[in-house]
Amino acid sequence: MTPRPSTITQNADVRFLGKLLGDVIRTYGGQALFQRIEAIRAASVDRYRGIANPRGLGAGLETLSLDETVGFVRSFMLFSMLANLAEDRQGAAAEEGNTLASALKFLSAQGIETREVAGLLDER
Repeated sequence: MTPRPSTITQNADVRFLGKLLGDVIRTYGGQALFQRIEAIRAASVDRYRGIANPRGLGAGLETLSLDETVGFVRSFMLFSMLANLAEDRQGAAAEEGNTLASALKFLSAQGIETREVAGLLDER
């Protein structure tokens, strides 16, 4: 089987959102659940990329309790939603006319001066 290219890991927004989701899982589900979900996620990525003998994908899934399975499914559902949002955002940013200059021009037409925008950005 030919390994598939990975586009999802090339998106910095997706990686960032995945890290945040991992932090939430650790906080609310505990380190043990996070480690199990992470092992299953890594094995899934291996399988997707065509790597033989993914790192214990079957064993990881089979050992989850019902509550852990619900947590696992929720985490993957949320990650998929976050990844889709990040990719949509990235696609919208690539559209013609979506530049900082055009945004400042639009805001200026709404009565918001460039120095106000700069002040808001400096606060972040």
